[in-house]
Amino acid sequence: MGGWRRFERQEATLDYWEIRQDGIRCFLKWGSGRSPGKASTTTLADEEQARRHAVRKISERLRKGFTEVDPPCDPAEAEAGTPVLDFLTRSVGPHAPVAPYLPVDGFDEVYRRALSPDHPRGFLEYYVLREQGRSAVRFTVRADSHQDEVVAGFLEFLCARRDLAFDGRSHHKVPLPSPVRSFDHALFCSPALGQACAAHPAVAARVATAFPVFDCEIGDEDTEVLVDARIHGHASLPYSDWGRSPYPAVDLRFDVQPSYYRPSPKFKVHRAADLRKLMDLLPQASPQSWLEVRSFRGETKRLEPRTSLSFTDVFSFLVG
Repeated sequence: MGGWRRFERQEATLDYWEIRQDGIRCFLKWGSGRSPGKASTTTLADEEQARRHAVRKISERLRKGFTEVDPPCDPAEAEAGTPVLDFLTRSVGPHAPVAPYLPVDGFDEVYRRALSPDHPRGFLEYYVLREQGRSAVRFTVRADSHQDEVVAGFLEFLCARRDLAFDGRSHHKVPLPSPVRSFDHALFCSPALGQACAAHPAVAARVATAFPVFDCEIGDEDTEVLVDARIHGHASLPYSDWGRSPYPAVDLRFDVQPSYYRPSPKFKVHRAADLRKLMDLLPQASPQSWLEVRSFRGETKRLEPRTSLSFTDVFSFLVG
């Protein structure tokens, strides 16, 4: 993970701008004495594009009169030795009590807490600790789909692999030795990809994410940017719902005219609902219109106005 670089410009007030590249992501923070600080994150296709993006942004600030200065102390460095759960408990503050983290019987260094378990949007949060608690793997389960015996089966698998998400790769899709409910695979995400503790910068780089998935939801050859889109984008998996049906990978490229969809010459992650709408438009589209669908296996189907395949046929192809 790269460190923060800070740039300042003194005009009527002191303006500051900070940037940090971490893999395929560029993080920005900026503000001045006239307004509260803001932040944003840009995700690029690969690390080289992210590096060039950071260089371009820095050049823009230098042209606008900013000068690089030493950045303030990074809270992640100051808290490097603090156990993850100690920090999270402390960061809530004494006047905002929350449910405590309790050890899970039968598992070493595994803790959980229940957040509004009786509410329709309540969930249970699990932390599988490592390095004497200085880092962890986190997952959540929506309360209405939580079953102790199901989670115990996943925990047995996860505890034997708690180091996997910290090996330098962005993600691992791993077959489960036996199904967890109906799930047949698990996805391990690095801290940067999983963003489990993005709201807590001091420990964000020390908390990875893991959860069960269906084989059809993550491609074996998916790049980090594709997995990021599948778990955080507009077509994101509801991965805290352990009672769900498969949400197969739906990668589309198309040119369907006339339609309210802008042509997409490259494969991008979409929702199954987008596929259905495009297929509904295709029979009445111009003869030159086309639609290509790519599955998690990397196989593609091309659809044209005279194609006879139904949405059910194509969805079955995606599910495999």
